[in-house]
Amino acid sequence: MSPSSGDLRALVVGLGSIGRRHARNWASLELGPVAICRQHGAAQPEPLGVEADSFEDLSEALARTRPDVVLVTNPTSLHVQTAREALRAASHVFVEKPLGCAMEGIADLLDLAEATRRFVMVGYNLRFHPGLRRLRRLADGNVIGPILSARAEVGEYLPEWHPWEDYRQGYSARAELGGGAILTFSHELDALCWLLGRPRRLTAMAAHTSALEISTDDVAEIVMEFESGAIGSVHVDYLRRPPRRSLELVGERGVLRWEYERNRIEVYQADSRQVRVEDGDPRFERNDMYKEELRHLVACIRGDLARPLVDGEQGAAILAVALAALRSAATGRTIDFDTDTDATAQRWLKHLDRAA
Repeated sequence: MSPSSGDLRALVVGLGSIGRRHARNWASLELGPVAICRQHGAAQPEPLGVEADSFEDLSEALARTRPDVVLVTNPTSLHVQTAREALRAASHVFVEKPLGCAMEGIADLLDLAEATRRFVMVGYNLRFHPGLRRLRRLADGNVIGPILSARAEVGEYLPEWHPWEDYRQGYSARAELGGGAILTFSHELDALCWLLGRPRRLTAMAAHTSALEISTDDVAEIVMEFESGAIGSVHVDYLRRPPRRSLELVGERGVLRWEYERNRIEVYQADSRQVRVEDGDPRFERNDMYKEELRHLVACIRGDLARPLVDGEQGAAILAVALAALRSAATGRTIDFDTDTDATAQRWLKHLDRAA
């Protein structure tokens, strides 16, 4: 019998900003007890503020808490290893994006999830933002006709993300921990694939262009051709002040534009030559989408939903796209997903079809 939502036990592994957010949200939603596992002793900016048993050893934490779900929020380079241990302990797994920083171990991880009858969910939280969901409904409603091109942009100055810590030590800044603008901002790749489906080809340029003391790319441009024939581009950077995130769809009969910071959508229809502005609910706060993400996670654990909105296969597919962008940038080549990726990655990419 599936546990009720209030009976669920969660273990958060990694207590950076996103781990702290998930732990606090789990507690505020009264989903059940939450424990934390911190595998290093970095100073915290403030007390967590919720009741939570704390561990330093993952094996001990899993044995002592027997969690229904493990939320993997440690550095990207540790995601696959941590998720594997959680599955072996019979826990469902929520992994913050991206699923990993290399393809090694991904297939075994997903096979283990299937063998243990546990799911893997990947934390592409933008899918739970009401603005992006509304944009998708408008596109599906043929408001602007067939989509011909798309553009997703995100930029935010890395040193200002977490002012309480040295940006140079965070995983986003360090290649060995799976950082870099392309992997860290793979939200935009996921959003375009969620809207347009599976990509066919990809070309990218990426570089470390600034004075930031990091070992990764800090800016990238990615262009994809989708199975539908639409062309989509993604811009990501660690440099922009003030921050900005937006996504625009160009169709045969108009334009849809979502502006994240202003929480609004602009709809331009060619027949009327008018722009209609849809402002989001003024009560919406950024943390609301993270809470909705946890509610969705709980519904999957309880068996109310057949599978997560972003399951392990989709997370693996987005990782394959992100790594293809890095490979294209390094080699100067266009990556054809039908000929330049292995059969396993091609199967994962099929999970990005618009039927999903």
